Amino acid sequence: MLFVKFPSLLALVSALSFAALAFSQSEKTQWKEYVFASDGFALTLPYAPKPHPDANLADATVYTIDLPNADDGTVTLRVLHQPRDCLATLGQLKEGALTGRAPGADASSVKDVFIDGHPGMEYQWKVSPARVVLERHYCIDGRFYTFSTAWPSAYPLPAAATRIMKSFRLVKPDSHR
Repeated sequence: MLFVKFPSLLALVSALSFAALAFSQSEKTQWKEYVFASDGFALTLPYAPKPHPDANLADATVYTIDLPNADDGTVTLRVLHQPRDCLATLGQLKEGALTGRAPGADASSVKDVFIDGHPGMEYQWKVSPARVVLERHYCIDGRFYTFSTAWPSAYPLPAAATRIMKSFRLVKPDSHR
């Protein structure tokens, strides 16, 4: 009786293994670089985002990317087009995160970041005991770029979010804006 069941069990395990392999192959995401010259940047992403106006900020365009692992959430990049004083704006953000004026901010996570010699800063804050947010801000010639990503606090920053933010590079902006 055991001999009769064993081939059936082996066939079932083999079939499930092949199905899992085929599923994982079809789920692999093809990352590629997308250039958004109108906003002066390029990113490597798992798929093309659909830029749209920010409902709360009239001068901003929002790029939202759902991360490949559904539990990892999203990465959002907001590009603010109205010129700002870079050093003053970044200084206010940094001071707010360091002094607790930014609710839930982790002062120990505040750090300066740079891209092509342009200043930026990042910090983490807790939305709730279960969720952490990382915000990274860059200011380039008055144009402001803000990344934000949230993930479950029991886990580290998702690798896909890190990959996206590290791929951020500046390109010559279109002059039509």
